[in-house]
Amino acid sequence: MPTIPFFKHATLREIIITRLCCAADAVVILCCAVYLAGYYHAAGLRWPWLIVSLLVGYFLADLFSGLVHWVVDTWLDEEMLGRGIAITREHHSHPSHVLLYEFLDQASLGAAPSAVVFGTAAAVTALVPVSALSYALMIVWLVTATCMLFGMSFHNLAHWSVRPPPLRLAQRLHLVCSPVHHWRHHQDHTVRYCVINGWANYPCDRIRLWSRLERLVTATTGRAPRADDAEWQRKLNDASLVEELGPIG
Repeated sequence: MPTIPFFKHATLREIIITRLCCAADAVVILCCAVYLAGYYHAAGLRWPWLIVSLLVGYFLADLFSGLVHWVVDTWLDEEMLGRGIAITREHHSHPSHVLLYEFLDQASLGAAPSAVVFGTAAAVTALVPVSALSYALMIVWLVTATCMLFGMSFHNLAHWSVRPPPLRLAQRLHLVCSPVHHWRHHQDHTVRYCVINGWANYPCDRIRLWSRLERLVTATTGRAPRADDAEWQRKLNDASLVEELGPIG
């Protein structure tokens, strides 16, 4: 097994883009936190509803991670998003390689759409009069934006070969995605896309959400899902073989 991932080295442009994406999501998180700190007493949100808001945010983060994961895996290629897509393709044929990349290399895939979607949601929420509802919504946006910044970190926990007892307990309690739960996705790329805690996988897979969406996109655009995935896997497996054998001649 190669010890160096195939796309470890990034260009200066790629480094700048990944950091800007992560910084944008971090700004959204900070703005949500400032709002929540400033309006805690004015909002009057009671503790039971605060806990509900946290849980809703954690579920929504899982669902949104699945949506991003599905779009990246199914419809995008390296010509659209470059190295980020290449890393995800590599993960399909060499799952353990994902642990060898830096945090910022992977975080941008979730941080970029999070900054756009939840940044917009937070901005709209901040414009309405402060109330228990607006405060609860801001909690939801804070949790989702934070989880999406660390989305790949959550995902990577399901690939750790050595898991400390606290992590094993959290996975058994379904607080974070477990290896057994996530491995189904590596066997069948139409299920288990949600990678934060896996909560959203149960309703999504039960109604076959991702397969239905694929048929809808294909019927609308004529594009086939994962059209070049087999070619990608062949190239990556060939590259892996060359690295293992070394130069010939």
